[in-house]
Amino acid sequence: MRGVILVGTAVTRPDSIGSLYRFEAGRGWERPASLSDDVAVQAITPHPTKPDTVYVAARKGLFVSDDAGATWTKLAAPDDVQYWSFLIDPENPARMFAGTSPPGVMRSEDGGKTWAKSECDDTERYQIKFGASRMMKLAFHPANKKIMYGAAEIQGMFASTDGGKTWKRANEGIDYLSKQPHLKNTELTDDDTEGMYDAHAVVTSAATPDSVYYICRMGVFESGDLGKTMRDLEVGKQAPFKYTRDMRVSPRDPSKIYACFSISSRSERGAMFRSNDLGKTWERADPDMDVRSTIMGFGQHVSEPGKIVSVTRHGQVFYTLDDCASWKEEQLPTNAGDAFCGTVL
Repeated sequence: MRGVILVGTAVTRPDSIGSLYRFEAGRGWERPASLSDDVAVQAITPHPTKPDTVYVAARKGLFVSDDAGATWTKLAAPDDVQYWSFLIDPENPARMFAGTSPPGVMRSEDGGKTWAKSECDDTERYQIKFGASRMMKLAFHPANKKIMYGAAEIQGMFASTDGGKTWKRANEGIDYLSKQPHLKNTELTDDDTEGMYDAHAVVTSAATPDSVYYICRMGVFESGDLGKTMRDLEVGKQAPFKYTRDMRVSPRDPSKIYACFSISSRSERGAMFRSNDLGKTWERADPDMDVRSTIMGFGQHVSEPGKIVSVTRHGQVFYTLDDCASWKEEQLPTNAGDAFCGTVL
């Protein structure tokens, strides 16, 4: 554990800074000079086997650091899209994928030296005020790397069955649930099916390899048939709120998952929860923390379980190094834009 925390922010108000913040004990928050104040970091992904190497997906490009986030180099990825997510194949780290806006996927087979655009239906289901939809998260099937999943904000779930070369919508189960009275919801459009399509993440686990967990505004859902059907895990029965931004599986225990719940995308409350049985039961993971805005994302150490950092929209950064037994809080500088992602190295 290097004691390094990385947090990504975006420009969300006049004169705010949308970039990367680096925290190390005794040094406070620093901003690498090699990333601009408006690059807008949306995802931070550590390399699975190189402890000092980490990647960021930003609205203004893809970047890599080989010194634990101190300095950054831009990758030669196309500049005509924004980047919102980044995925590395742990069995072949030269194989990489980046989710984009408009919704799509870029892929590299040579460690990010060259990139190709995957075929993806980018037709917008809803017209939304904040612009084009974005591919918020990508995930591999744990046992069959030809199968992949994607979560596109306000457009639902995508799936690939050819190793990420082509992507199709996988929304049959989402569409069915979106018409159920208790899952109808609208914030951005006049269509009350909107809430179920407001996707934030997709997660898979070796404990249930054929399942994908679909995370959206309305909670956490599970599909075992590439999205044809969806089952509601009903997190709202055990947590005080169910708006879900992110969920991750423990690197050592595939039955243990962590998730961040809040009231809505802009709210004054949030919490980290964990489950030891793949979402059947949940418990508060950060009970002593005073979370004063929506938790927008979190990250964990790639190989050391229990090292987690979560970030709130308004700049609170919480971290634990002992699997939630104790937490510490740091506040981003006041001129930081809304925080969206974080990780610990």
